[in-house]
Amino acid sequence: MDLQNGRIDAMDTTIKQVASFVFSQFSKKNLDFDIKKDGSIVTAVDRDAELLARDLLLSQFPEDGFLGEEHGEIKGSSGYRWVVDPIDGTASFARGVPLFGTLIGLECNGEAIAGSANLPAIGESISAVAGGGMTYQNINAKVSSVSSMKEALICTTSFDYYKQTNREQIHANLLKHAGSIRGWSDCFAYLLLCTGRIDAVVEPLLFPWDIIPWLPIIQEAGGKYSEIASGGVASNHNLHDTLYHVLHDNITN
Repeated sequence: MDLQNGRIDAMDTTIKQVASFVFSQFSKKNLDFDIKKDGSIVTAVDRDAELLARDLLLSQFPEDGFLGEEHGEIKGSSGYRWVVDPIDGTASFARGVPLFGTLIGLECNGEAIAGSANLPAIGESISAVAGGGMTYQNINAKVSSVSSMKEALICTTSFDYYKQTNREQIHANLLKHAGSIRGWSDCFAYLLLCTGRIDAVVEPLLFPWDIIPWLPIIQEAGGKYSEIASGGVASNHNLHDTLYHVLHDNITN
């Protein structure tokens, strides 16, 4: 079996198992959580789910690297690296809001070549292989074609992240120029973007496990991603350049 194809199969089976575990814990309600040094929320389920993903993947590919949000990085020697966020949207998860998901990305020599997202509480999943197309609920989905800022529906995150990165002006520019803004963030926002239900996502702060799994999906859905501040902006191609420059008005990245 081709090495890459074997890993794609492993990604698909692993994300189903991890998301199923996460959802089984979500269903119990009343979850305890801790606040990390960076102010973000973590639960025991985050930690356990990441270990589950790591064990499932590295038991099959022991020479691969692994990077997770909760337990750090294991260096590999194969050129492949798994990048995992066991629960993207832990704040939602811990409070009983169903807009969270499990993310798994696969890199080869530093390039994101495949990604998968599973949002078990709403029954939606999406995945892609770079150059090989996107899979979403067995439906032919893609990004929107909106090109006007006045018509665009854009998702972003809490203002706290703009303050944390000293990028309040980016938020002000977004408020000034966007047609409509919604607070749906984390993996749910990217799912909506890649299936044409919103037109762009703006995030001032992203970590590798937040975005690497999405890069092949955004690409294969017909979208475009660019770094901005300590995060990024993703949208369809028609809107992208206008949005990017509006956000950067009088700002150096």
